[in-house]
Amino acid sequence: MLSHMYPSAVSASSGVFVHEQTLALRRLGHDVRVVSPLGWAPPLLARWSAHREVPGTELIDGVPVLRPRMLSLPGARLGRRNCEAMFRGINRSIRRVHRRWPFELIHAHMVVPDGWVAARLGARHGVPVVATAHRADVLDVPARGPLDAARVGEAVADVDQVCAVSRVVADAAARHGVPQRPIRVVPNGADPETCRPWPRAQVRAEFGLPADQPIVTYVGQLVERKGLVPLITAVARLADRPGGVPLLALAGGGPQEQELERLARDLGIADRVRFIGRVEHRRVGRFMACGDLFVLPSFSEGLPTVVCEAMNCGLPVVATAVDGTPEIVRDGETGLLVPPGDPAALAAALGDLLADPARRQTMGEAALRVGRAEYTWDANARTMEGIYRDLIGASA
Repeated sequence: MLSHMYPSAVSASSGVFVHEQTLALRRLGHDVRVVSPLGWAPPLLARWSAHREVPGTELIDGVPVLRPRMLSLPGARLGRRNCEAMFRGINRSIRRVHRRWPFELIHAHMVVPDGWVAARLGARHGVPVVATAHRADVLDVPARGPLDAARVGEAVADVDQVCAVSRVVADAAARHGVPQRPIRVVPNGADPETCRPWPRAQVRAEFGLPADQPIVTYVGQLVERKGLVPLITAVARLADRPGGVPLLALAGGGPQEQELERLARDLGIADRVRFIGRVEHRRVGRFMACGDLFVLPSFSEGLPTVVCEAMNCGLPVVATAVDGTPEIVRDGETGLLVPPGDPAALAAALGDLLADPARRQTMGEAALRVGRAEYTWDANARTMEGIYRDLIGASA
């Protein structure tokens, strides 16, 4: 597994979805090892000092992780040259790994830089390559300019199998290159052991949340793309509903936190918006289960893992109809979809579900059924296993 995103002491949440997929593949009996390069930057850049403390090899939940260093600069300043920087940084390490442990396949997460690099490593070592497109790699990176778009196209054309977390992401990848095989949509999932319908009173007590009030939960970064300004605005609009404003509990951190706190104060609902901070991944399901429903008001998503997790917690989901989200939220069945950036529509959807406990329960039960059947990491791993077998068989 090749991914520049993977949990570490610097960022415990980075690439958690890659780690979850890796664990699920290992449960199926596959020997999976991870190469996750860390950025090296000039010592005077203090913000990168913590990266120098991460060990070069680790064992995370039984998964061997190798962390070679690669040149990296803040703000993606290397641009398309990030691909060459990663290749130079890990090429020798991969050669040593292959001598000691002759792997049969490389699975890269993100088409660039990881997939571009993996295609060249696969050609050198005679093994097939899978690359999973997530969102930014095929939507944001090509928008930087024609040279970046061309680099994405090279990766799409060069890897043996492109996968995508949603149909929207798959279509975006296909716009930039001609894949060797039809792109496979393999959605993200959730761990049903940690994401399940936990006893509400118990988990609310754990997080210091009131037992007798309606609560809406959110998990994610506190950044503009997540649509949190429209969300807080929408919550304030619920002041006139019977029962008043629900408690909005936000788990996560990010640069927008102070702005959101000011907005809540300006709208007179500071006491109805609770900033929980970052929650350990193993406790995310327990936090979600504190809510009567889950909300994701993003402006853009690939296929949001948090929705898979909320569904496996048995929660109805109110979300914006962007990118891959409508592929997993069945409007009117497992949740409600609204336009992005529309506080009135978001308030109406939240208000409707909060006012109708029977409908919430029916939707939550449907979400749990769909989540368990289609959106777990074990389901994801079984699909990937079939793809791996086909590629290895074709290259034999």
